[in-house]
Amino acid sequence: MSQKSIAQGKTEDGTVIELDLDDIYGHVDEKMKKYMDEVKEYYAKDKDKSGKGIVERLPSNAAKLIEQLQNISRSDITEQWTVAIPAVTTKEVAGHLRDYVFVTDVIKGQPGDTVNIPYVKDLDFEVLATVGNAFAGETTGLVNTYTTTLKEAGAWSDIAYGDIEKIDQNLLDELNRTFAHAAVRAEDKVLIELVSAETAANFAGQVDRKTGTQIFYAKNIPQAIGKLIAAGKEVHPGDCVLWINGKAYARLLEELVATEAFTYARGEVVQKGVLEDYLGVKIIVGGEVETEMRTTSATTGTCEMAYLFRAKRALALAPKRDILIETDRQIATRKLRLTASHTFGVKLLDAKECVRIWCNTKSGT
Repeated sequence: MSQKSIAQGKTEDGTVIELDLDDIYGHVDEKMKKYMDEVKEYYAKDKDKSGKGIVERLPSNAAKLIEQLQNISRSDITEQWTVAIPAVTTKEVAGHLRDYVFVTDVIKGQPGDTVNIPYVKDLDFEVLATVGNAFAGETTGLVNTYTTTLKEAGAWSDIAYGDIEKIDQNLLDELNRTFAHAAVRAEDKVLIELVSAETAANFAGQVDRKTGTQIFYAKNIPQAIGKLIAAGKEVHPGDCVLWINGKAYARLLEELVATEAFTYARGEVVQKGVLEDYLGVKIIVGGEVETEMRTTSATTGTCEMAYLFRAKRALALAPKRDILIETDRQIATRKLRLTASHTFGVKLLDAKECVRIWCNTKSGT
């Protein structure tokens, strides 16, 4: 068995510190080569050397760094880093609409900025008075194509070189998770904007505001299902999705748990405080109330909206590529720029697959 290489030292109070140096020489040599290449590149340029850089007063060889490590004491440590945590989470709520819309990979990895989605329109057969009679006319638009242009969403941020040295895999994973979640919220926002932009006549119907102070009522849901059926849509349990905001969701919970019959039948909702479905409708809670979740009319004023639609039928999403994360050195400021972007196409396939529900709230209340 090989003997470990241990460096020892003492703090001012006499505490013995041991440092395991196994394999550190190779690791340091590798890191040193990388650092020295970057330092040579930087100092080859005639620039101000003050400020925060990649390294400061780097030893000229690995052996000297080892010597410093062997002589270190606790009082020499000026900063310590731990794993990254999601400490600032004000954007967590997302509906993940991509799970409930028609998703196509037709443009993924392909050139171009336009998505063409072919479709077949529903139709009725003409019943002839006598076998052999001519049909009255052509069924137009049986096969057609939806066309939409791509959208791009993203963000960027600069990180100082000195901080990059301290990044570990945990922090990278947290960055990737945050970027991915932001991309999902961007998809949600654009998809709901498409629905909200439609006029009342284009929907399968709408559920009007109720008399009373409740923001959202449970009876809105069966009424919206009825509107879909009246528009000729075949509705089965699990087909429909209800998109509501957090305030409407909270009021729906309040109403239902106050009902004795519901409490008895759905005791798990009372225990866990989570309502995932009701009357066969999947309930998804969107982000914080934004402009695209409000509609204004002469009779109701500006109100927050909810939408009930059939999954995979109303909306289409065509991602061009997965989230792209790029890096670019900002040498003048000694920072690394991280840029994340997401490119995708969206299309409202059929507004008659949607029912608009007016909530009992005005903008800002």
